[in-house]
Amino acid sequence: MPASAFLSIGIFVLTLVLVLCRPRGLNEAWFTSLGALLMLVCHIVTVGEAVQTVTEGANVLGFLLALMVLSALLDRAGFFEWAAIWAALTAKGNGKLLYRNVFVLGAMTTAVLSLDTTAIILTPIVVAFVQRLNLKARPFLIACAFVANTGSLLFPISNLTNLLYQETFQYSFVSFTQIMVVPQIVALSINYWLFRLIFKKSIPEDFDQSLLPSPTTAIADRPFFFGALVVLFFVVISYFIAALNHVPPVVVATIGSVILLAWAIIRKQADRGILKDIAWSLFPFIVGLFIVIRGVENIGLAELAGKLATECDGQAIWGLPALSCATAIGSNIINNIPMALLSISALKNAHCGVADQYAALIGCNLGPNLTIAGSLATMLVISSARKRGEHLGPMEFLRIGLITTPALVLGTSFTLKFLTSFGLAK
Repeated sequence: MPASAFLSIGIFVLTLVLVLCRPRGLNEAWFTSLGALLMLVCHIVTVGEAVQTVTEGANVLGFLLALMVLSALLDRAGFFEWAAIWAALTAKGNGKLLYRNVFVLGAMTTAVLSLDTTAIILTPIVVAFVQRLNLKARPFLIACAFVANTGSLLFPISNLTNLLYQETFQYSFVSFTQIMVVPQIVALSINYWLFRLIFKKSIPEDFDQSLLPSPTTAIADRPFFFGALVVLFFVVISYFIAALNHVPPVVVATIGSVILLAWAIIRKQADRGILKDIAWSLFPFIVGLFIVIRGVENIGLAELAGKLATECDGQAIWGLPALSCATAIGSNIINNIPMALLSISALKNAHCGVADQYAALIGCNLGPNLTIAGSLATMLVISSARKRGEHLGPMEFLRIGLITTPALVLGTSFTLKFLTSFGLAK
């Protein structure tokens, strides 16, 4: 193996270690940017290749920005707090129904507005309301942490990994949803009922509903709030309409966020604080990862992984589950975003079919529920909860993950295998 290969692998490993350990509490973006710089300085990736790689991911980055603006404006309108209050009110004092409603609300938020919205915005609201009801926050916090990943299979927009796969393999919004809807239902069902068993003694039988405020208290400006609801409905419906006309989701999300931003300005609900609500560090984090993974591709590591992928023949009964398990394990070791980028390169080199691609994606989305470091969304959930005085340690998360994650990955991947036998995911 040439020296450049050892150097590239060394930079890749160093980048991942720094991202996962975060020395001195520095943001992950510093370390992926450092890794990208080292790849360029060591001439493993040329400037032209770096520009090309970032350009190819421009739609993904643009969509993320539009979705973050849209989510921040919905939060400013009071939408998430309003939804959380209604979720509690409709439980009618029943603790089990409250847990179900929080789980469903998290799944819906993740599906429509991405797992990062669940992690950054919804989680602290849920934890605050549970604390207000004098309930144990731990089961609800863990539900948010898991559903941010478990609920991210349905749409291409639900997870950055989905967007990366869609951008590479050119899935349409409609076809992606048609294939993933049943696996998504299976994943959520397994997750929910396992949690009901795990937290049987922690979820309260009832709670004092009188402690809840009126949903209207979450609404500062009614015209802006109702305008936000209309825009959100427009965006969700337009994803499907646009897909039928070959219009990418980034266009729909951008139009929706611009319209809502204009309405916020008219209603005097927009200020510079909106900019602080956007996780800007996510962009250099992703760009840095793009370039680091490009360096790994340049030494042929993706080709080697591609050869291994061909061993997991999707026609064999264990083929698709094996691919899902492989990317799930990898996601917990190196984080699911770099795992998704590596698996995409491997699948392209192996010329794997659509079913294999979806199986690998299932592992990238559901696998990170094993360790805290497996998903950026999980780290964001725990960070958000810590600010509310709720601390979730890695060993406790691992203990729960060991019970649930194998069932999630295997159950969902075998569901995909079942669908392929009827020609529904080929």
